Amino acid sequence: MQYPSLSWFKRWLQFIFPIKKSEGKKVFLLLFLKFLIAFVYCMLAALKDTTLVTASHSAAEVIPIVKGSIVFPISIGVVILYAKLNNHLSQPTLFYSTILFFLSLILLYGFVLYPNADKLSPHAMADWLAMYTGGKHLHWIAVFRHWIHVLFFVVAELWGQVVLMVLYWSFVNSVCKIHDAKRFYAIFIAAGDVALIITAPLILAYTKKYSHIDFLYTVQILVGYMAFFCVAIIFTYWWANRATKLDLVISDASVTGPKKLRLSLWDSLKHVSSSRYLMSIAIIMISCGLSINIVEGTWKSYLKEVFPKAADYQSFVSGINFWTGIIALIISLFFSGGILRKFGWKTAARVAPVTVGLMGCLFFLMSYGKNNMPWLTNWLGTKLILWMVIFGGIQSLMAKAVKYAFFDKTTQIAYIPLDPETKVKGKAAVDVLGSRLGKAGSSWIQIALLELFHTNSIQPLSGVLFVFLLITIVLWYRATDNIDRQLILLEAKEV
Repeated sequence: MQYPSLSWFKRWLQFIFPIKKSEGKKVFLLLFLKFLIAFVYCMLAALKDTTLVTASHSAAEVIPIVKGSIVFPISIGVVILYAKLNNHLSQPTLFYSTILFFLSLILLYGFVLYPNADKLSPHAMADWLAMYTGGKHLHWIAVFRHWIHVLFFVVAELWGQVVLMVLYWSFVNSVCKIHDAKRFYAIFIAAGDVALIITAPLILAYTKKYSHIDFLYTVQILVGYMAFFCVAIIFTYWWANRATKLDLVISDASVTGPKKLRLSLWDSLKHVSSSRYLMSIAIIMISCGLSINIVEGTWKSYLKEVFPKAADYQSFVSGINFWTGIIALIISLFFSGGILRKFGWKTAARVAPVTVGLMGCLFFLMSYGKNNMPWLTNWLGTKLILWMVIFGGIQSLMAKAVKYAFFDKTTQIAYIPLDPETKVKGKAAVDVLGSRLGKAGSSWIQIALLELFHTNSIQPLSGVLFVFLLITIVLWYRATDNIDRQLILLEAKEV
């Protein structure tokens, strides 16, 4: 006897998890691997801002300097190193080595550098520089003063770019085809959302527990969690690689196939620049990073003003991250996959620029009003900044939710029909350099404006930043058109 309610439940379950029985093991392992990597990234991302922004003589304006002048050049070096290592190491060996390298740096920060930050930080030299410059370039001096937190910030940024964007998705894209991706990728993205939902209250719990003692205890406990999950990542990757019988190295001797490509970074970049398709992917990568970070820079400036203490700052950010995970998970499971399958790649890809652009422009208009309309400040008083922090948090929540649910998925799908050369080297160049160039671009814009207008605060520059954001969103929106036309042709060839 067939029960109508049971039949409805099966259809609903199949809509959310459109997986065949034969695919269950592979999907589960890839899903769990994504969860583990995202768990570590969520913790790194939560701590990197708090420890740096709330440090003494520091501010949110330090973040653009770190991203633009430190993280970006290191990212270039990472791509060069990745291209060289990929020519000489098997993909599993490269994966394990990368995870162990990050793990060593995380442990070094948590148990050696952070506990001794006051002794190892050049406070005396930084104070002398601040006096010598007459109070100018204080944010640059803060970067020098807090090199320990800057190092951790760089590690956190590179984990997201190298481990999550390059290593993980290269592995997944080697396993899946476009028609598989339209069914699986929403689930993989949702694993990252689940990680965000779990880590946010976990971080909040330890932050509150040790809020009256020392933030060091919170940092060390979270570092312990990250170390455990890094070990789990290595084991899960080994299991997934073995279970799927997949060797990611194109020229491995155990696999009969095309000879492994030995391209330099310059060759990879030339390949990217010669492809209109890859250039369009690079444009949306750069635009996404630039638009989200250019708004976050101003929002975090207000956030530091309202929550100057590390525990309070971390607690508010953890709450935002929790709800980001909840909303992103709901969108990934119930909307993004269905929109992608029903309306196509272009419609799904355009959700992110429309949402980020609309919310970001509204936030900049609020900030512009606060700094150029005295009557508004007189009317609302100190509550105005609090409301701006709340709205900025909602903006950040929605921007990241649609990025996780729509942008990440549609961007990775765009790589699938490409040849092995482009998947291995072109993807690394576009993902790492493209995404980093977006973040660095937003940082350079903010740094240049701070220097041009001779101010230590980014808040009064909201009107100019509004224009930059609008231009970026238009370019992002138009680039999706170019990708969609060529993706249809590439998908037809795959079939």
